[in-house]
Amino acid sequence: MDSISAPDTEKIRRLSDPKFKATGINKTAEEIFNGDKFNKVGSFDRATKFYGSAEEKRIATEGREDDYDDFIPKPDPGKKAPGVLDTGVKVGSSYVKRRKVIVWIVIAILVLAGALTFLPPVMSSLAEDTEVLYDRNVFEDMGMTEFKTYALANYSVFSEEAFSSELGESYRVLSLSVHLQNSSPFEVKIPQYKVSHVPKRYADRICYVTSTRTDSSGEVIGDTIPGFSGKDVTLEIMVNVADMTDEQLDEAITGLVLTTDGAEKRIASDKYIPCIPAFLFVSNNVTVSVNP
Repeated sequence: MDSISAPDTEKIRRLSDPKFKATGINKTAEEIFNGDKFNKVGSFDRATKFYGSAEEKRIATEGREDDYDDFIPKPDPGKKAPGVLDTGVKVGSSYVKRRKVIVWIVIAILVLAGALTFLPPVMSSLAEDTEVLYDRNVFEDMGMTEFKTYALANYSVFSEEAFSSELGESYRVLSLSVHLQNSSPFEVKIPQYKVSHVPKRYADRICYVTSTRTDSSGEVIGDTIPGFSGKDVTLEIMVNVADMTDEQLDEAITGLVLTTDGAEKRIASDKYIPCIPAFLFVSNNVTVSVNP
């Protein structure tokens, strides 16, 4: 195929010269170029012009390639190099901007700091140490009216309607053992506890709940849990058990939800901040009865 080339236009022009007519060579040319099928010189001129030889094409192409090789893009003065925070950091199988990684680290630190500062201790009931104080006479030192007034001032009263009987045998005091686990570095102070939820049918049966830790004068001072430590505490719950069965009392107690009341965390020697309340769902393993 390399031997094929475009016809020489000069020779084609010579074929049209009158002095070559009637010659043996020109007869064949006349037969070839006779008629309108070819426009002799014009047709082959266009062929040469638009379909040049392979050598001409190579030269033309090499010229253009040289032009491309010499091309050097001009720098954009307005374009800034990526900063340190915009460079990529490999996370797993992909790259993430350093700025995003730093943002997520800061968020994680803030969440952890918030959790350590505000989250409450974890409360769990100790069923094996929970009991009903059957020998406890709530009216031993004071009458019904005086005792109710005292309870309202010192305990976390849930229902005043529960103080409906003046008979000591109508009430039972439950000693509930609770474990408090403080996972923060700050000391937690819990002045009191309260009843957050009671099964609806027993709403008028729960008298109060209170911390049993008191000072020398008998005033309730609550519990204190050092940082990164746990502590077992005792709560008291008084219930009006008049006409209640063992099953009903057990259902009322195991359906309770208790919370801390007024808990604070000490972040400095004399600086306290509020703490989110801790919740306790009384364990179903707690078993109580009206009578021993």
